[in-house]
Amino acid sequence: MVSIRDTEVVLVEAVQPFDINSLGNLFGGRMLEWMANIGTVAATRFSRGGPAVLAYLDRHFFIRPVRLGEFVILKARVEYVGTSSLEIRIEAWKESPGGKQELVTMTTASYVAVDEYGVPRPINNVLEPAEDEKQIYEDARRRYEERKKKIEDRKFKRFDLTDPTKGLRWRVESSRWATPSDAFVGNLVSGGRLLAWLDEIAGLLAARYSGGAAVTGSVDETAFYAPIRVGGDIVTVRAGITYVGKSSMEIMLDVIAEGTYGQARHVCTAYYTYIHVDSSGRPAPVPEYVPSNDYERRLFEEGEKRRQVRDEELARIKRMWLSPRT
Repeated sequence: MVSIRDTEVVLVEAVQPFDINSLGNLFGGRMLEWMANIGTVAATRFSRGGPAVLAYLDRHFFIRPVRLGEFVILKARVEYVGTSSLEIRIEAWKESPGGKQELVTMTTASYVAVDEYGVPRPINNVLEPAEDEKQIYEDARRRYEERKKKIEDRKFKRFDLTDPTKGLRWRVESSRWATPSDAFVGNLVSGGRLLAWLDEIAGLLAARYSGGAAVTGSVDETAFYAPIRVGGDIVTVRAGITYVGKSSMEIMLDVIAEGTYGQARHVCTAYYTYIHVDSSGRPAPVPEYVPSNDYERRLFEEGEKRRQVRDEELARIKRMWLSPRT
């Protein structure tokens, strides 16, 4: 039996010149890839007998930038275990040369232990929370139960190939091969690599619309319906702007994977939010967005509701975590 604290894994990354944008800040996609990978390590290490893949990612915010020369300390731990799934908490802290540590982002995610064919396999290990970990365990169990309700339509969504960006004026589409270098373990594209691809495409669209630099502000909760296999799958990412605020842009991303013989699968639909910033990194206004058709108006109204939820959650997180830690 293993306690929650016994499952923690830590990874330290130094921010290199190829990790940063034109403002000298760490790319959001690079951080997302590191986070998904450390979660994979924690889940795979605990589940034993094979890899674990990202199945669901909760909403999270980037509350501080990370600069060139700083270090990123990533931590992941297992908080609850089901038959084949694991609830993982992931944190990313930055450390400046003086040693001060500050939270950059934090999220929870669900991973699934799979065999060499990508089929869920039972986990032959037991998580036994210590006395002071029982509340953490119970909170994670509730998340697990809530997730099951959210993904009841997984089998239907897996084969829904509808393009939700069709009819949007501001959209972009990109396709690429999934190669062996995109796999973290086994023959499946890593969740981290996919998240980085999405950030790359969405960041491009945000920059086009704003006419300047745009940084990743948040990623909404995302369910993953089907895996992407290396050595044959073609991955198509379709992105479109759904909502625009004073300096923010919400971008919907839809991912389709197509096999060698034409079998297509819906991988995920995600919402990333970007902030247009000036040369000093401060939020800057973006052009006004006026929906031009019924579909754009409906997505804009839905985006406004999501923005309100994000604003409330972000305010709560800032109250809890914006004090520095040494």
